[in-house]
Amino acid sequence: MNYLIVIPAYNEEKYIKPLLNNLSGITKNIVIIDDGSRDNTYEIVKEMNIPVIHQSHQGKGAALKAGFKYALEKEYEWVITMDGDGQHGWQDIPYFVEAMSKGKSDIIIGSRMDDIAGMPLVRKVTNKFMSRLLSWLIGSSISDTQCGFRAITSGVLKNVTLETSHYDTESELIMKAGRAGYNISSIPVKTIYNGSESHINKFLDTVRFIRLLWKTL
Repeated sequence: MNYLIVIPAYNEEKYIKPLLNNLSGITKNIVIIDDGSRDNTYEIVKEMNIPVIHQSHQGKGAALKAGFKYALEKEYEWVITMDGDGQHGWQDIPYFVEAMSKGKSDIIIGSRMDDIAGMPLVRKVTNKFMSRLLSWLIGSSISDTQCGFRAITSGVLKNVTLETSHYDTESELIMKAGRAGYNISSIPVKTIYNGSESHINKFLDTVRFIRLLWKTL
């Protein structure tokens, strides 16, 4: 299975090295998109001889799009996206690969909703509301639309034009791909909360999502 793991990273010096050490035991096909980190994230990745693209701080969506562009240029069939803060379990990668190999889906989204005991209440409510809203908009049930741990075919990346650059990009991808008729499925993944700092701006990212909805409806 020809796939690339794309990891957007912003100030993840505490978590990036152990994550990459573990991932390197599964695959060498990894690229880090350093989104203008102010710490030693970029230097750590460089020292590990793992491909890293450094760009000015533009947002998670912009980092993902840079990773998608790199994957298409290298002719990968699939991209797996995961966060660099250790909140996505590297042990779940083989489950994505197994689901990818079945050839039934164009996008496979990790779902944490089978394991929500340790999930903060606000996140539980937000995830359920957003998942129901996006599922209704595309006419397909997705249990955890807010999870960034995903597998995406190159066909989707080639044909779905993404216009956003922040956390709304992940929702934009679901909405546009779903409405274009691509098959979106889910697999269960671990719920991990390790105290890492969230980079979400509750006000600005909410405004961006509302703007996305307005443009898409």
